[in-house]
Amino acid sequence: MKRLILCLLALLLSVPAMAEGTDAVPLTFADDLAGVYCYPEGASEAEARYVYRYAYPQIAGNSDIAVMINTTYQLTVTDALGFEVPMLASDVQEGEAQKQVDISYEITCLNDSYLSVAVTKTARSGGELTSHIAAGHVFALTGEKAGTIVSLPYVLGILADDESDEWYKERQTAKADACVRELVWNALQDMDIALWDDLTFEEFEAGFYPEEDFYLNEDGDPVFFLLAGTVAPEEAGIIQVTIAMETLLDEI
Repeated sequence: MKRLILCLLALLLSVPAMAEGTDAVPLTFADDLAGVYCYPEGASEAEARYVYRYAYPQIAGNSDIAVMINTTYQLTVTDALGFEVPMLASDVQEGEAQKQVDISYEITCLNDSYLSVAVTKTARSGGELTSHIAAGHVFALTGEKAGTIVSLPYVLGILADDESDEWYKERQTAKADACVRELVWNALQDMDIALWDDLTFEEFEAGFYPEEDFYLNEDGDPVFFLLAGTVAPEEAGIIQVTIAMETLLDEI
């Protein structure tokens, strides 16, 4: 992850700064960044002890925004195939059930301001689901952060793109997190989900990071997600709570 952050920082410094208020660049999509890794090397998918499949979006053209978004996912793949994937694959011993990891995505929102991507990572052992992890990536398409993934405070407009005061950024992030956690906690009580019997707000709070654990739906409203097993048994899967942007802005 540190390698990815450093590479993205270098990319940001190499791309000419975009003035605040830059018009949105119309996006069209190119072929996915997709591939398959099998272990041991040279094994087919049927023979392999470990199979890793991935697919990420890529933007057509060579605009600054396209280059930055594409590079984000290219670095993600390079980092995974260079470190995490071979390490996990080598742990699977001959004779064990085949392990499979599938990375897929969905474009959940594309408007003048944001491109939102919901990424799903599904892991299986011997065909049985072992984990189901999600991530949300909201890319700004205008302003100084165009082409980069932005956190919730920027989407809500309570942090300016050029804010440099670290104390203030932490304060606004904590403010957004506290607001969302209360709203999501209340929503969970009304949902038809068998939460852990002894789940406390403090435990819920410790495993939920609203500033990152969200994506935008087609209406531009944040959809917050809780990973499987965090507030309910694994079989409940990923729990999602949509909160209208208008509601969030009223509450915050």
